[in-house]
Amino acid sequence: MNTPLHIVGRFDDPHTGAERSLPDLADALAGRRPVHLWSDVAPHPFFVRLGVQWLDPSADAITPGGDLLIGGVHVQLGPWLEACRPARVTLRYNLPNHLRLFDAIARIRHATGIDPVLVFVSATLQASVGLPGRVEPSLIRLDAFLQNAVERPDRGRLTVGRVSRDVIEKHDPGDVAIYRMLAARGVDVRILGGLCLRSALDAVPGVTLLPAGAEPVEQFLAGLDIFFYRTGSFTEPYGRVVLEAMAAGLPVVAASNGGYAEQIHQGRDGFLVRNQDEALRALQLLVMSPETRQRVGSAARARALLLHGPEAFDGIVSNYAR
Repeated sequence: MNTPLHIVGRFDDPHTGAERSLPDLADALAGRRPVHLWSDVAPHPFFVRLGVQWLDPSADAITPGGDLLIGGVHVQLGPWLEACRPARVTLRYNLPNHLRLFDAIARIRHATGIDPVLVFVSATLQASVGLPGRVEPSLIRLDAFLQNAVERPDRGRLTVGRVSRDVIEKHDPGDVAIYRMLAARGVDVRILGGLCLRSALDAVPGVTLLPAGAEPVEQFLAGLDIFFYRTGSFTEPYGRVVLEAMAAGLPVVAASNGGYAEQIHQGRDGFLVRNQDEALRALQLLVMSPETRQRVGSAARARALLLHGPEAFDGIVSNYAR
């Protein structure tokens, strides 16, 4: 019988991209090997329904043996790590904090006697730390996003939007000025995960701020014509929401410093911007040119399918099937 795989993450927030791929991995492995999902904190009910169990630090929850996948350096490595006595440990590095990475490696070695296999969500992230391992993009199911038509219906007004967790570090300080400019030019702006911007944008006509999770992401993206994405103090190690928007057939304007940037060909399947002027020019081009929106959106979908379509999905899952 195949050995079990224990996947440990932090499943307290259903809007955190770092955890969203782990239940999908467990589901894809069903019938190929036993898989158990664990949370280092009390899991959100959304994840409980997906089979996630709380890794109670006061109990030996994990049966000794099997393989262990730690979902990121944000996971708290408690006494359970030594008690579970894994045969193999894989550590995902998907949040850029080198000190926590080296600390996690040392803790895993001390508790298990094993050097973990490191998995990086982007080549950029691996290069930044200079350690061996494999590059493995975040696992994304695209089916729901592919239902969106690339050629958006004429709704009378264009809509620019973005999706993220509802925290200020997910927003570039210059974004408020861009949203005001777009609204002043007759473009609707919708921000899913934007209540943290209320003090600056709540009274601006044409700007709609929604809490994270107010709409399913695929439904929200279906209502957009252009996807705009930059972050503030938080740098995206991969940025799965950018790839989801591309799969939905949207032309994307995104900051050039995210892990997703290595997947975008400038001007062909998206626009990468380094500053406010470049962001404004790219958005203005897309607002003014339906042909450019159509061309870039179609290429974006093709690129997302290449990176995260069925063949790529199965390739990632196969890394954990043994």
